[in-house]
Amino acid sequence: MALDELQGVIERLQDRIEAHHDYLSRHETRTRQVLIDPLLQELGWDVSDPEDVQLEYRVGQQWADYALMYSGQPVAVIEAKRLGRGLEDDEIMQVLNYANRDGIDYMIVTDGDHWEMYEVFKKGTLEERLLMKFQLSQQLPHKNVLQALGMWKPNLVSDGSTAKTTELTVVPPKPAPDQPNNESNERQPQPSFDDSPKDRDFDQWYSLVSERRYPMFTKPIQLKIGADIEKSVTSWKTVVYEIVAWLIDTEKLTDNHFPIGMKENIFISREAVNRDGTPFQDPQQLPKGLILDRHRGRPWDQWERLRELLDQFQVDTSMIQVSYEPIRKASR
Repeated sequence: MALDELQGVIERLQDRIEAHHDYLSRHETRTRQVLIDPLLQELGWDVSDPEDVQLEYRVGQQWADYALMYSGQPVAVIEAKRLGRGLEDDEIMQVLNYANRDGIDYMIVTDGDHWEMYEVFKKGTLEERLLMKFQLSQQLPHKNVLQALGMWKPNLVSDGSTAKTTELTVVPPKPAPDQPNNESNERQPQPSFDDSPKDRDFDQWYSLVSERRYPMFTKPIQLKIGADIEKSVTSWKTVVYEIVAWLIDTEKLTDNHFPIGMKENIFISREAVNRDGTPFQDPQQLPKGLILDRHRGRPWDQWERLRELLDQFQVDTSMIQVSYEPIRKASR
């Protein structure tokens, strides 16, 4: 799959949401045909082939709008709603429980604009089971591409037994002159995606250079920075904190860089408050009197923000390495 083609599809969907919002928001079928089906198709799921996608699939006592199939078994179910109509948490949890009972690994919820994917067998709250979340109309196309890849067919059907070698690149658009400097001012291609198996080796270290997208099927357990720093970590939030603290301690981030954030939302500051006056939701003290808001957001968002921060301040990511604890999908 060429990522520039996926990016083109996403740009067209963004235009449709803006131009036909009222029309699409009146009926689920319109939303599915105009917004959901084209994205699934581009991600490798042939919605016209029952071997690939089955419609109105029975899950427990409910019917899922789509079941993404592989080798005759569903690997994910999709609950679709008309544009602008979301699912309440209790509705999502009910479908998750049915999917769990039926041995289905993933559940996706979408209204064609908002997309969320949950790990069915993971224990915990909805937030802890969330693997990815994005909104087509509110993000730059190349960022939507990075997150939509969580639903790419080879990602969902891989059992870790085969390493895929497809070279994938995505080029972010050149920003407008008034765009915040969090985005690069040059049009540069991103390095290739790491399409290695999802199960990582406990003793193997992986450089952030190779991790160009969030490794959603793994959990970090050790962090190494250069030759002198090695620490145990429990989550990507911890990884973000340790790296930001190191950047401050080594004065790669100095007073004239703060606050760091985008638009109203602040990531690092001397005061635990955003530009719009709202307080940080999960503040954590950093060295030198600075504060990190760990709430923004889930592991996927934390990882992406870390990559943006390192790129923005031209930090050599080859010196930052992570070791993983394999997380294997539950057997059916």
